[in-house]
Amino acid sequence: MGDYLVMIDQMYKNVLDSLSSYIVLLDSDGNIVFNNSAWQGLLAQLGANTDISWLGKRYLVCSDLLQVDSLAYKSAFKYQLDLLLQDKQRKFVIECPHSTIESVIWLEVTATCISNDEKRFVLLDHANIIKRKENQAEIQRLTIRDEVTGLANRAGFNAFFENEWQRSMRSRSEVSLLVAELDTLDLVKEQKQLVADVFSRHARRACDLACALKPNQFSLVLGQVTCLSSEMIARDIHNEITALNLVGVDGRAINVHIAFSSTTPTLIDAPAMLLNSVALALSKAKMVSTSTIESHCPTIVFKQRAMTKN
Repeated sequence: MGDYLVMIDQMYKNVLDSLSSYIVLLDSDGNIVFNNSAWQGLLAQLGANTDISWLGKRYLVCSDLLQVDSLAYKSAFKYQLDLLLQDKQRKFVIECPHSTIESVIWLEVTATCISNDEKRFVLLDHANIIKRKENQAEIQRLTIRDEVTGLANRAGFNAFFENEWQRSMRSRSEVSLLVAELDTLDLVKEQKQLVADVFSRHARRACDLACALKPNQFSLVLGQVTCLSSEMIARDIHNEITALNLVGVDGRAINVHIAFSSTTPTLIDAPAMLLNSVALALSKAKMVSTSTIESHCPTIVFKQRAMTKN
């Protein structure tokens, strides 16, 4: 390590070796001049030969071990490193995701420039943030899920419906939307879960999604399903909910109003076309005091376009 380690006496090396982060020190040419004990442990987890000394090797060559596909990481690192060495930034942080196929390591790399006797070094702190990423993923999952039923909530519905609309437009296939509303806002938790189970049973494929839009309103997005098939599913759901014999707090039977519609999206269509169609059908269904099923044929809702001057 020679002159490169003048700035790092034994005490500092001991401190760096005690850290759980994977520490690497580079010279201004990008060569490794120091690594702590944890770094060797990281390489072992990644399947590298720990008997080899990494000192003097170029970091970007070694970084092939850090990720299944390291091209994007190396490109981003080199760009940020150049800015750091040109004093255009004090430090940078980049992520090296999916470092292992099993996704047990997700590295966040913090780079800091340090100087000693006119020599410049870059300290790289590699932290495994897989737990943070898992927690963020769980939070994201919870933000699109209804707490009571476990179905997708309004946010989850909006994201899925938009994606399914775009996919159906590209594949020129039909997409259907079914909405059911119970005629009470006083559903207890157990009743909501029973209705949610009915909808979940009909969301069997990746292009299907059962949602809880309101305390008394549920929906089902069905990809690649015709209007005739949607009607059959609507009747099945109607019969299954009726068989639950739901009763409100006032002792009266709870009715369910179901609306559905289906269309094949084109380039001039907007998702609002199908949403409006189902909304009209639901309004019609709710005009009847007993459980009903209604459908409505979609009408074109043009996408908004920027106005151009002649």
